[in-house]
Amino acid sequence: MQQDPRQQPMGQTPPQSSGFGQTQWTYVGAQPQNPQGYSQQPPYGQPSSAPYQQQSAQMPPVYTPPPAYVPPAPPQGPRAVPSTGIQGRKKQRKPVWVIFLVLFLVVLIVCGIAVMSMLNRGGQNYGYVTMSTLNASYHGDAVIVRNETLYTQEGASLIEQNVEEGAEVSRATNVCVVYTAGFNTRELTKLENYRSQIKEYHKTLLSTSTTKDMRLDRLENEVLTQVMEAQNLVQGLTRGSLVEQEKNLRKAMQERQVYLKQKYPDDQKLSRLYDDENSQQQKISSWTKQYAATSNGIVSFYTDGFENVLNLYNYADYSPVQVRAMLNGLAPQDESRTKNTVPVYRLVRQGQFVVLMLCDDPDWTPVQGRNYKLRIENFDTTIVDATVESFTRSGGELLVRLVVSGDINLGNIMYTRNCSVQLGESVDTLTVPARALHSQNGKTGVVMATESGSYWTPVTVIGTEGDYAHIVPENAGVLYEGIPVLLF
Repeated sequence: MQQDPRQQPMGQTPPQSSGFGQTQWTYVGAQPQNPQGYSQQPPYGQPSSAPYQQQSAQMPPVYTPPPAYVPPAPPQGPRAVPSTGIQGRKKQRKPVWVIFLVLFLVVLIVCGIAVMSMLNRGGQNYGYVTMSTLNASYHGDAVIVRNETLYTQEGASLIEQNVEEGAEVSRATNVCVVYTAGFNTRELTKLENYRSQIKEYHKTLLSTSTTKDMRLDRLENEVLTQVMEAQNLVQGLTRGSLVEQEKNLRKAMQERQVYLKQKYPDDQKLSRLYDDENSQQQKISSWTKQYAATSNGIVSFYTDGFENVLNLYNYADYSPVQVRAMLNGLAPQDESRTKNTVPVYRLVRQGQFVVLMLCDDPDWTPVQGRNYKLRIENFDTTIVDATVESFTRSGGELLVRLVVSGDINLGNIMYTRNCSVQLGESVDTLTVPARALHSQNGKTGVVMATESGSYWTPVTVIGTEGDYAHIVPENAGVLYEGIPVLLF
């Protein structure tokens, strides 16, 4: 006999077959039915006291997923768990050996990089001394210093030249006559008047003479011949020295004059005219001073004010700044010269002169005693052999003192003080890698790698080309071609 479901105890629901071979429970208590007529199941895990009725066999089962798990809250109040006093776990320090291992690896890497760098630069720690040819050229401005002496006179009013400009004279040659201050040129006019009278009276005597004078004719022909030679030289019809030709003409005229003076010794008028000429010459000579050459050389009556302050005795005393001022036309102060000092002439001696060169390349290091080809660029370009005597580097300038000696044509530099110059050289030198240069005690040198050990020797660097340096050893015979040198 089937019981009434309403009479079942609370919490029990009779099972029913669902037609799918399963038993399904459906909650039908006080909760409202869904629109489709299905009843909802109670929440999972919650007990219900509402009566259940079995679903109809024709209804499909309804699956409801369980809710997400929510952990229970920790107890509060008197039931709370007390703190243990233990803090969270801290990060442990690395052992000391790990730090040393890292440092060792860093040092090892750095050493490896250094070794690779050395290998990339050639793989050798030494090079070799070789022979090569250095071709170099250096330009600059220069001041010419000649071996010359300037002669002066206090209060000179007139200079009478006895030789031509640029004439070569020997010792004791009468160069010129200087008329001192206070001399009146009317005395010279009076002397020339006496000489003119003598000349005209000679013509008168010769025109009235009826005797043939063979010697006088020969002297006259000699004068005419010398005149024709001088004329041909001037016109370019013949070649020769016009200065020498002038000397020959003057000599012929003097011989004729001496003969005419002796031809008429008993003529009273002619004798009186000669006496007047002689008296006037003596009167003038009291106002004159004769200048004779003190040595062999070339005479010039042109001066520029540098002769006394720049010569072969004092050129080494000037600094690069002072030489630059000379190039700009500023002569040093001449304390020996007064306001009334008059330059008479200068005597330039053969054999040697000096060039003070301000090089355009201030970093060049000249080699003392080395010979160069010096090109002096002026109106007439001159090329001579020059030797480096010394050099001074100061104020951003390089002053090179060059000595030129030998058989030189001074005519090309007689009137040159400032000029542009060019130094050239083509010499055989020793060459080492630039990395072989090593400084020690403020000097540059190389370290020779020999069988008995390494030895440092000083050198002078005269030029560099790429990775190689041209050198000159300070100790001759120490370095030679093929010897190994250390690289740095």
